Amino acid sequence: MNKGFTLVELLAVIVILALLATIAVPSAIAISSSIKKELYCNKVDMLLTDAKRWGDEHISRLSESCFLPITVDYLVEEGITAKENDTEGSYIINPYTNEGMDNNVIGLYIRNNRAQAFYVEENVELENACDNSEVTGRPTTACP
Repeated sequence: MNKGFTLVELLAVIVILALLATIAVPSAIAISSSIKKELYCNKVDMLLTDAKRWGDEHISRLSESCFLPITVDYLVEEGITAKENDTEGSYIINPYTNEGMDNNVIGLYIRNNRAQAFYVEENVELENACDNSEVTGRPTTACP
């Protein structure tokens, strides 16, 4: 008596495995993307909190202008934000792109005698922000 599987049984197993992979892979990709977004949002929130703390300590510098742009690497060099990476020029890493966030800008302004911060998106022009009150209307986080 021959022991083993028939061709039909092997094909059935392969089809079932393919169906499971078809269902599992997109779910895994969606979960991975969701986790990266959550990591990014948490990182931005941490940076905004650190920037507000720095702004509260330097409130006189904020009162001199309607907003003060600072970079992430400035916060790291001032000892406000902890380094994630020891490589020069990339202290903080973006989980989406694995690129450094050090040159990203955080805008600070005063509201109710407290420092407020907003994350400056790359394509946002801030030159006329004071003239048309764009600064006070900005959300304090880059994530919903």
